Amino acid sequence: MLAIPNNAQVFLALTPVDFRKQIPGLKKWIQNELELNPLSSAYFIFLARDKKSLKILHFDGQGTWLHQKKLSQGKFKGWKGLYDVGLKHIPIHSLEAQLIYLNGSARKMDIQANWQAVGF
Repeated sequence: MLAIPNNAQVFLALTPVDFRKQIPGLKKWIQNELELNPLSSAYFIFLARDKKSLKILHFDGQGTWLHQKKLSQGKFKGWKGLYDVGLKHIPIHSLEAQLIYLNGSARKMDIQANWQAVGF
């Protein structure tokens, strides 16, 4: 199972992508369509049009990883309405990303902001 670090940047693509694309095509798509840097350390999550598969692209500093999951039955939940928000992508918390690829509902989860020390 993929473990996304708690402090990682994660972007959820809200436009379905052609799942025939592999690493080079997805990197170009991230740069041209999402207007983000595919060589950042961010994780990029894509959902197939049929909502039965997802891909996660991540550059680790040495190379690019492509993770893909195809459900044996059913569809990924919790995506209804996301394609209608008028954005190309949204940033999400790493815990939401893990729930998404485990086919859980991130909307029902109350995620608190990371604690940060404040100068006294």
